[in-house]
Amino acid sequence: MYIRFHGNYSSPKTEEPYGIFVVIYHLQRDGKLSESDNRTYFETKEWFEQHLPNPPYYEDNSAIKAVIWFKDNPKTRVMINKLEPLITIAAKYETELTRTVAVDPPGIVVYEDDYQIAVIKS
Repeated sequence: MYIRFHGNYSSPKTEEPYGIFVVIYHLQRDGKLSESDNRTYFETKEWFEQHLPNPPYYEDNSAIKAVIWFKDNPKTRVMINKLEPLITIAAKYETELTRTVAVDPPGIVVYEDDYQIAVIKS
């Protein structure tokens, strides 16, 4: 099973809804977060940067139009719990987040590690 947390507006690059990290980044970028929420956003983001592998195509600015989904396993359940501060921020600022679940990969898998897959439309 695969899990994705996303907003209700889409990326022009992927034509898929933006993921939770970008949705909260948009609030931060637009100056909507309180000082405390801003700090929480950066602390949570830093934790994920230290613990979640970064797909290689992120680093080479590839034109690939992939979307990331968490795998449902014991390792990722810890990570999904670590998303709670971002989910709380979204609710506080009345920003819609959706938790979508897929039994099978929701596209063609172009990257995979222990925690996540990246898929493109099939």
